[in-house]
Amino acid sequence: MKKKTIAILFVLIAALFAVGVGAILFGLPKTVYELNFEEKIIAQSGVAPEEMVYSMEVPEDGDYVMYAKWTSNPSGMLMACNIIDENGNSVNTLGAHWMDMVSGVMSLEEGTYTLTLTPFNDAELWKAYWAKFDKTGWDAGTESDEPETELVGDGEFDFEFLFRLEGSKSVKGFVSVVLMVICVILFVIILAVVQRENSMKQNYDERQELLRGRGAKYGILSMMFLNVALYLLESMGVQLPMTAGIAVILSVFVGGGVYAVYCIRMDAYFALNQKAGAFAGFLFIVVVINLVIGITAALDGRIIQNNQLTDRSLNLFCGIMMIILCGSMLLKKLCRDREEE
Repeated sequence: MKKKTIAILFVLIAALFAVGVGAILFGLPKTVYELNFEEKIIAQSGVAPEEMVYSMEVPEDGDYVMYAKWTSNPSGMLMACNIIDENGNSVNTLGAHWMDMVSGVMSLEEGTYTLTLTPFNDAELWKAYWAKFDKTGWDAGTESDEPETELVGDGEFDFEFLFRLEGSKSVKGFVSVVLMVICVILFVIILAVVQRENSMKQNYDERQELLRGRGAKYGILSMMFLNVALYLLESMGVQLPMTAGIAVILSVFVGGGVYAVYCIRMDAYFALNQKAGAFAGFLFIVVVINLVIGITAALDGRIIQNNQLTDRSLNLFCGIMMIILCGSMLLKKLCRDREEE
């Protein structure tokens, strides 16, 4: 390939990468308000525990998304969360034994809002509270047909609460479309260059082709075994910490990882005319991006919700898989250098 073509291609990729990173950072939702605490609540039969009141500032008019999560241990206490504006109007009201939810887009005006948490250990008090919001009434059920609504009259509860108000993620959807278009354009450009430059075609010898086929077989078998194992666990009533979609993606990671590690170990991953240095650099960038996103999500508590892995966990798993590939490449290089000595 001509040096001029290589330079143009490198500048194009670097520019598109910079645009992509900038668009991702610009599209990330901005946290406007966050409240996170643990509290011991003492409940007495027929007496409502003291409510907790907090002030929330909304800096400007706009669209926002609310994330709320709380748990109570032991079960048997209900919690109501009410957000009230400066005029005394209820913006959003939630209530449950435990909660893990993300609201739709809400239009909020600039100002000070009051966030009130009201615990309930008595069904009548709970009905009276909701009668102010729901004129149709509320049926607490009985222990026989709805045991999850059973309330404990007396007791001490460990209450954990997390609330976050973020800017609307509608911009992020637009950014995702832009990035997709950029990736398609980049792929078409690279494909066109490859078709014109024979030096970029990957050349594998017969031994490498045989080993790559064997690695693909091992990768597919690994995916099959993992999926069968997950199916057997689910059929035995074991609660899996992931959805079916997450399980499928993780099996792809495992299969692809087995294939790549085997081919790297057998000197069949890179073509005869392909240099591992450039690929290692690209792999390092992918590792850093995925680990940053994954670790950030872990610190925000978004990797596991309701004892289930979320989509945010995939970046962390992808980063871990890429680290394994980098380690395999480094180990192979060290072994090769030792053999040459």
